[in-house]
This record gives sequence, structure tokens and C-alpha cells, in this order.
Amino acid sequence: MKQVRHYILTQTAEEDFRDAKKWSRQRWGNDSTKHYFQDLHEAANTLAKNQKQYQAREDLNGDTGLCIHAVREHYLVYIPRGGKQIIIVSLIRQTQDVPSILRSHAAQIKIDIDDIFNQKN
Repeated sequence: MKQVRHYILTQTAEEDFRDAKKWSRQRWGNDSTKHYFQDLHEAANTLAKNQKQYQAREDLNGDTGLCIHAVREHYLVYIPRGGKQIIIVSLIRQTQDVPSILRSHAAQIKIDIDDIFNQKN
């Protein structure tokens, strides 16, 4: 059964998810990794459908204007797309310097977001 997604991953976010899955499989195995990423998927969908209920994390967004939501040991970095959909621009471990990462990747994040908004639906 295919999972419904109320979110879009940028190219950068796809790479973040692949890297995190690879690391998780090596460290924790397939079953734990599957459950962890199912939790991320469910959290992203809930977040997309209920965006207005979540507070912005201005302490972490590095003045980028991006939204950030903690899920287990990661942050989902996203922007609302309209309706009940979000664009996830990055997946960052909570132990990392989130503002610095976002500032250093700001140009690529903008390109990724622009690409999605410019795609024909």
C-alpha cells in the first residue's frame, strides 16, 4: 500500500534522508531504521496538515525564514507550500549546528525551493 505524502522533498532533503537511512541501517539495522523513518513520514504528514498549530523555531532557523520541527533525533526543515502541503528542504540531526548549516546551504535551498514552485502541476 502506497503511503500518502503531504510533503515534497527537495533534492537536498532527499540526499539528507538517504544519508540518514544509510547511517541508521549500519548502526541500528533495517527494522529500527524502518520504524524511525515511518515516524518521520507520519510527523511530516501531520505537520503538513496542521501547519498553523506548530510554532516557528526562530532560535534555530538562522534568520532564513524556514520552519523547523523536531521529530525524534532530527529536525525537519520546511516551508509551507499552501493548502495541506509542505516542502521539506532538509533533515538535520538535532546535535548539529542547525543555524550554521542552514546559512551555509541557503543558496542551494533557494534553488531547490524555486525549482519546486516553478514545476508545472
